[in-house]
Amino acid sequence: MKPKTLISYRPLINMTPSEPTTMKTAMGEAQRLTRKLGQECTIFTADLQLYRVGLFVQWVYPDIFDDQFILRLGGMHFLMSFVGAIGALMADSGLEDVLKSAFGGVARMLCGKNFPQNTRALQMVTEELLSNKLEEVNSYEEMMVELESRANESRTAKLWLNCLIKPVLLCMEFIRAE
Repeated sequence: MKPKTLISYRPLINMTPSEPTTMKTAMGEAQRLTRKLGQECTIFTADLQLYRVGLFVQWVYPDIFDDQFILRLGGMHFLMSFVGAIGALMADSGLEDVLKSAFGGVARMLCGKNFPQNTRALQMVTEELLSNKLEEVNSYEEMMVELESRANESRTAKLWLNCLIKPVLLCMEFIRAE
């Protein structure tokens, strides 16, 4: 059995993040820390812009950043696009009106911007839609069977299940995995 994972955050580096020297410093510091802690691999997560710079640094310094250094693209941009797809699918369904009662900038939220506010808002709406069902069911599978049976009775229920509830639950699983 392997020991539990240790997560450690380093102090901020007061340099421009997109500069290769900044990324080399951050990546080197992460690698130094993981080796100090006796870990085999360094896993370094970056957003889209910094991932590109990190790949360049890995390519230029293959002797420093070997196979034990794993540069990983974070999922924020993917999730923003996914939320934008939910907004497009739910256009003119009444979701925008529901969200406007509690949040500002809903038009931008539904096109994938204002992360993580958009994810939180969609999660809250989904939780509210499922609040009565969550008390009655004992498992995820049981809940989905009940929701599918209701969706077969109504086109509106089918739209909200397939274009909002299921995608938001998928987002929540993705965030947990991320």
